[in-house]
Amino acid sequence: MVVPKFQITPDEIDQLVKTFYARARVDPVIGPVFMNAVGSDKAVWDEHEAKIASFWRNAIGLDRSFSGNPMMKHLANVEILPEHFPTWLALFHKSAEDTLPPEKAASICALADRIGESLQMGLMQFRQPLEQAPRF
Repeated sequence: MVVPKFQITPDEIDQLVKTFYARARVDPVIGPVFMNAVGSDKAVWDEHEAKIASFWRNAIGLDRSFSGNPMMKHLANVEILPEHFPTWLALFHKSAEDTLPPEKAASICALADRIGESLQMGLMQFRQPLEQAPRF
């Protein structure tokens, strides 16, 4: 049995993801990265948003339908830079605050912060030259 980390509905996650991506697509910092990775086709965006909503449902513990490796996806896209994560997190926080009750927004933002930090650190570590000391 899967036990959620906090109470949130799949519909709330879907709305958060849609709101976030509507903002991310037009953001001057991360918008071009997303547009290059996903494209401009609405059907492809719908598929991407559904996959990301599945990721969040999995991360929260609502279901286990997500399959994929977010770290490997981010590493494979050389346009994604560690310095993009503060922008990503700011947009995510704003989207959560605008679409969810305060306690749910705080919970999912705390989870997003941990995930974002992990991805950011992973990118820094995997992309640094071998002869360079690890960065933290």
